Amino acid sequence: MTGAIICAMGIAGLCGCAMSENEEEKNPIEFSVESGCYEEAFDLKLTTGDGGAIYYTLDGSDPADSATRIEYTESIHIEDRRGAANVVSAVEPNLFDTAFAYFDKNTDSVVSYATAPSDDAVDKCTVVRAVSIAADGGCSDTMGKTYFIGDMTEHIIGIEESCEAATAPLAVISISMDYDDLFDEENGIYVRGSRFENALTEYLAAGGERSDDCGRKLDANYSQRGREWEREAHIDFFESDGTSTQEVLSQNCGIRIQGNYSRSDLQKGFRLYARTEYGDKRFRYPIFPEKTDDNGKPVETYKSFILRNGGNCAFISKFNDTYWQSMLAEMDCDTQNSRPAVVYLNGEYWGLYILQEDYSDEYFEDTHGVISDDVVLYKGDAERYASGFKLDLGKLPEGETDERYYFAELNDFFVTHKDLSDESDYEKFCKLVDKDSCRDYFAVESWINNKWDWPGKNWAMWKTVNVDPDNPYADGRWRFNFYDIEFGGICGESEASANTIREDNYTKYGLLDKATSNPAVLCFAYLMTNAKFREEFYQTLNDLGEKQFSYENANAVLEQFEGVYGPLYEQFFARYPGTGSREEALSGGYGSVKCIRGFLQKRNLYIQNMIDYCKEHYGEM
Repeated sequence: MTGAIICAMGIAGLCGCAMSENEEEKNPIEFSVESGCYEEAFDLKLTTGDGGAIYYTLDGSDPADSATRIEYTESIHIEDRRGAANVVSAVEPNLFDTAFAYFDKNTDSVVSYATAPSDDAVDKCTVVRAVSIAADGGCSDTMGKTYFIGDMTEHIIGIEESCEAATAPLAVISISMDYDDLFDEENGIYVRGSRFENALTEYLAAGGERSDDCGRKLDANYSQRGREWEREAHIDFFESDGTSTQEVLSQNCGIRIQGNYSRSDLQKGFRLYARTEYGDKRFRYPIFPEKTDDNGKPVETYKSFILRNGGNCAFISKFNDTYWQSMLAEMDCDTQNSRPAVVYLNGEYWGLYILQEDYSDEYFEDTHGVISDDVVLYKGDAERYASGFKLDLGKLPEGETDERYYFAELNDFFVTHKDLSDESDYEKFCKLVDKDSCRDYFAVESWINNKWDWPGKNWAMWKTVNVDPDNPYADGRWRFNFYDIEFGGICGESEASANTIREDNYTKYGLLDKATSNPAVLCFAYLMTNAKFREEFYQTLNDLGEKQFSYENANAVLEQFEGVYGPLYEQFFARYPGTGSREEALSGGYGSVKCIRGFLQKRNLYIQNMIDYCKEHYGEM
């Protein structure tokens, strides 16, 4: 049996599972075998010290109230389930996908042309959830375990090669939850559901265009946000190098659908939340081993984390966003740590994901030492919101309804000042906005030519509403953070010459000029009217090309990502038939590894053209 991963791999906490607070007190059920990967089938025994009856499920549902629960008697036989019939993977894509879809004018419906995978294309493990119910009806906390039988290299194809390239184990996350919480027409978070059908009826009645992509723009169950659309789940988190596998976290938690446009995709992202009501208010494990706070102290607990499907590159190379972010640690902007993960849903292989940090208020507290309740963060989305953005973190004061409330001081400055050519005005503005953060943010976005979505969407600014003179990050100034930058270099060599600022990727929703209501763009446009800032911006563009994004460095990082993710592609694309292939992800067009490499080879040749344009354009403002 392979039940333990070697501690010498250098991942903090590998030698012990991070347990929820008071777990021994709350969870009297004992499993005779811990979660893990085992060579042979075995009989699992459950015991409880409270004398209650034990019930368990094998379909991911909560045995406390599941109609499929089984009363435990002697043992549960745990065997290799590879080749077993699909359940969650057998759900028809037409119920939840509008990305791989067309509009059928004969039936006035959006039809997915994706197909469910075969039983053999979906690897399986066994999830056991158990609860003890006393004679008076009182329940213990529900516990869960996950078991793989056989060699882990047979379950996750390419895991050894991937771990060797990463010099670290692969995260394997088993999620178990009620089927209806995912796929019920009214309340399921993963499906189009009744909301979509109602939205489609209204859309067509209003004369909406019957286009193949119209479904992606319509409301659906999977589009819903907030606590109302959070469901309870259980996760078993493993670190595995293919040779040895160790569970490092086992916890009940909340789960939501994550993302924006990608919510309509065939494979959807998840956001997971630790809450006291589920068992523990934190995930007590260093999910990202290299993550430290500003003082160099390791971050070992998390309030939430993301399982990202890759966004717009979900069925290309997947890692485009995290690839660019991985090279930006030295910039004066926040970035998200990430690593690859393989996810199982109710015992069935659900695919390759990006395990990524979440920009929660706790993120800023854990990273910068600010008070989490003081953090406000805006995210831009000019298509979804009338104001062009939403308040993503923080709350408006009681009685306040204006979404722009926290931008008031900044907007007042824009109204009362024409530009920043006067040094005193420049200094005043720099007390409102961290000019270094703005400089680095726009230099990176422009250098990588993050087209289409940005800057109308996918910009983020944060600050603290209270000032702490002892913490430079609690000074009340606006700062920028990177996210969803996968469109960088996505079209390869053909757009390496793009002048991102002149051509403006999102003219309709926010020019890189002062003629906009986009506060992020206005910050940059105003700062560019100051000669000193302009020189810093040009120098930063050049430095990026000589350092982080030099072909030698950026290609070396790309080769490592290729080595880590590449071996895992074949199984992923087999799970989602017709969506792509390993060859296309590595050597195809649009968004492939080859495409990014072509962009890197040529981009530096054209940065000076963008600088020359800025000198001409902003010199006249």
